[in-house]
Amino acid sequence: MIRYPILNKGNIIGVTATSAGVPIDKREKFELACEILGNEGFEIICGENLWNNEKGRSSCAKKRATEFNSMMQDNKIDIIIPPRGGELLIEILEDIDFKNMDDK
Repeated sequence: MIRYPILNKGNIIGVTATSAGVPIDKREKFELACEILGNEGFEIICGENLWNNEKGRSSCAKKRATEFNSMMQDNKIDIIIPPRGGELLIEILEDIDFKNMDDK
C-alpha cells in the first residue's frame, strides 16, 4: 500500500541521490529549492552523493545504498526524497538493509 507522507513545519527532509546526482548546471536551482523549504520551516539534510553525477549515477551502488540506509535509520529524518531520476536505483537494491528500516 502506498502511504503518502504528511509534512509539518519542523520536519527534517533527507535528500540522497539513490540514482543520479544534481548536475552542476542545476545546482543553483536545487539550492534555491532547499532555501525555500527552509524558509517554510523545514530542515534539509543533503547527502554527500548529491553533488556527483557521472554517467547518470551519483556514485557507486554501495555508496548510494550506504547513504540511503543511514538516512533510513536516522530517527531525526522524517522523509527521504531523491533530487531527481531513479532509473538506476535498482542497482542499490541488494545492499538496502530492509531488516533495519523504520517507516518514514
